[in-house]
Order: sequence, then C-alpha cells, then structure tokens
Amino acid sequence: MSDSTLDDAAEDTLRHEPQPLRMHLLRIVPAVVVLGLLVHFLLPRLDSVTESIATMRTLAPWAIAFAVLCETLSYVANGALLHSTVSLAGERMSLRRAVAIEVGAGTVALVAAGALGFGAAIYRWTRNGGVSRDAAMLASWLPPVFDSLSLILFALMGAVELLHQHQLSRSTEIALVIVIAGLSLVIGVMIVLLARNEWMTAIAERVTWLIRRVRPSAENSLLIDAAERAGHAWRAMGRGGWMRPACCSLLVLTFDLLCLRYVFLGLGQHLYITTLIAGYGVPLLLGRSSFVPGGIAVVEVAMAALYGGLGVPANVAVVAVLTYRLISFWLPAAVGIPVAIALQSRRARA
Repeated sequence: MSDSTLDDAAEDTLRHEPQPLRMHLLRIVPAVVVLGLLVHFLLPRLDSVTESIATMRTLAPWAIAFAVLCETLSYVANGALLHSTVSLAGERMSLRRAVAIEVGAGTVALVAAGALGFGAAIYRWTRNGGVSRDAAMLASWLPPVFDSLSLILFALMGAVELLHQHQLSRSTEIALVIVIAGLSLVIGVMIVLLARNEWMTAIAERVTWLIRRVRPSAENSLLIDAAERAGHAWRAMGRGGWMRPACCSLLVLTFDLLCLRYVFLGLGQHLYITTLIAGYGVPLLLGRSSFVPGGIAVVEVAMAALYGGLGVPANVAVVAVLTYRLISFWLPAAVGIPVAIALQSRRARA
C-alpha cells in the first residue's frame, strides 16, 4: 500500500474519530445535588411506598377541589401583582392578560434560564400588550422583589417554629441563614438604589457606556430611562402605592398555603397553622435559591422530610407533598404551554 493511501486512510480515521466528551459543570451540579437529596431522604422511606399508594386512594375529592380553587386564586393574585406593578408606572393592563402572562412565563422559566427566562418573558409579553418599554422593564423585576420579601417572611416564620421544635439540623440552619442573608442583601441594595435615584442613574450611565464599548449599535437611553422610571415607581410607592403589590404578593403565598392545607385535610390530617407554616416556607425558599428550575425535587424532598419530622406519618407526608406540587406546580406548568404559545403567536402577528 502506498504512502499516499496510508495518509488518506489516516485522515479518514481522524475525520470519523468521535468528538471528545465535554462536561458542562453547571448542568451536572444540579443533577448531582438532586440525586444526592433523593438518595439521602427517599431511600430510607422506600418501605412506605406501598403504604403511600394505599394512602392516595383515601384522598377526599372535595378537599382536592378546594385545593385546586385555592391554587387558582393564588395565580389570580400573582396576575394582580403584575397588574398593580404596571399601574405604578401609570399604565394599564387587563387582569386577565396579566394572569396569562404569569402562567406562561412560569412555564418558560422551566426551559429557558430560570429567573432570567421568566423576566424576559414578562418583559416581552407585557411590552406586546401595549405597555411602554420602561413599564415593561419595571414589571419584569419589581414583582419578584415583592415575592421574595413575602417568601422570606413565610420562611422566617417557619424557621422560628422549626427551631422551637428542634427540627433543623446545623447544616440546614447555616444554609437557611446564607439564603436569607443573600436575598436580603440583594433586596436591600435595590431599595437603596431606588431611594437614591441619582446613584441608580449614575450606575445606568456607566453600564450603558460599557455596553457601547462592546456593542456600538446599542441604544443609549434604555437603561437610563429605566432608572428614571424606577425612581418614579419608588416615589409612587412612597405615597402608599406599595400596599397593593405587597398585599397581592402575600395573597399569592397565602392561597398557596391553603392549597397545601386542603390536601392534608383530604388525607385526614388536621395540622395546626404553626405546623403547616413550619414545613412550608423553608423548603420553598431553598428551592427558589437552588439552581434547579422550579426547585424540582428540592422542594418535594425537603418538605416531605420536614413534615415527617413534625409528626406527620411518612406515607401521608409524601402523598400530601406530591399532590400539592402536582396542583401548584406541574398542572400550571402544563396549562402554561398553550398559554405561552398563544402569547408568542400574538407577538408574531404583531
């Protein structure tokens, strides 16, 4: 065989050589964390799977109906939060469209960069509804601030009760303190920047200058106008405009908590409100601060473990938490698929 034939064969081999496997760390870490939680918490409870299946058959239909109703009201309150935020900017949006945007954006967040995808979807669909650019930008970040404050409040109430009953491990206490401190710091910085609008404007000008260095075609006034509109919204909240968004945000979690309560009632468990809150706020806060979209598995594992430690039978706790997550998370995510498609198709027609 000639040298040229050997060279051609070698090139052929290299061309068909499988490409090296590239490991994406940020995609692997959440999966490893979830698997670790499942192994740590669920494997010791595998003996109760049969009992859990039997427990599912005892769910009272009337209680599930009330749970679905409460979760529906929770999403309506979430839409009212977006609606009131747009009103702070002096503009209008129908409550029906606001609810649809929240449901659709929640589904988008599962498949598109989590919180970033959620905020981008809120901005895009709010903007397509006839709202100005600056008001849409305000709507993309201010409601999550109110939601985070309400969630921190519920988590603190739950943590106090868990500490009172000695149900938090040392590592969980440290994680909870870090999460609450981090969220509080971010919210505190945002409040300071809103209160001192000249600081926010200066930062917006600096960031705009940096963006222009990288992308000369970028628009100059986008961030500066957004900072000015945020200042107007802050002044409106200072005149009592914060009350309506704050109440809507609290109603979101209140109705969601009632959904969980009716699920427990459907299983014959009459929990005290303190016990209900104790196992509710902390898992949701840990799930939201995780890298996993929607806190999948983090919320379920932590919530089932906490309620099991608070005296709820293991099989009942697992069934109650999974049923609650089905109603509050998976069903709205499924409903959000056609809603997101409809909102996107309207954008394409526009």
